[in-house]
Amino acid sequence: MPVRRVDGRRASRRDWRSSPTTGGCMNVLGSCHCGAVRYEAELDLPKGTIRCNCSICTKARAWFAFVGGDEFRFLTGEDRMSSYQWTPPGREAPGLTYCFCKTCGVRLYATGDAEFMGGRFYALAVATFDNVSTDELAAVPLRFIDNRHDRFDRAPEDIRLM
Repeated sequence: MPVRRVDGRRASRRDWRSSPTTGGCMNVLGSCHCGAVRYEAELDLPKGTIRCNCSICTKARAWFAFVGGDEFRFLTGEDRMSSYQWTPPGREAPGLTYCFCKTCGVRLYATGDAEFMGGRFYALAVATFDNVSTDELAAVPLRFIDNRHDRFDRAPEDIRLM
């Protein structure tokens, strides 16, 4: 099945620079359910995706791929977004801002700023990708992190509901 852009056209080399399973960056196109918000991002998908077990990610069954701040761009609908922040127990301030479409409620990404991530970053919701197939996603590494216990270097003991 050919890779398609949000507008339905077949993806070009500009949209997809290399296979997500063999390496290199690709231009990911994403959107919310109602289509009010659309974005593009330069993503190195072979680096893998992440599932987290913190309280908000558990509730949302979050599945993310990370990009740097300069690698994310809105195509339409930035003004149609709303956001949510929370401060985890034991912390002084929120670490992430969760952004979603205020029309359909789909969470498109979380964003934050962390030195270990190279500054501003976006955690893109994999479910919002429009031009990446299920087979392509299944072929990339999936890492589970135990963020509930601030252990980013390991998977939690129980990943069954992640």
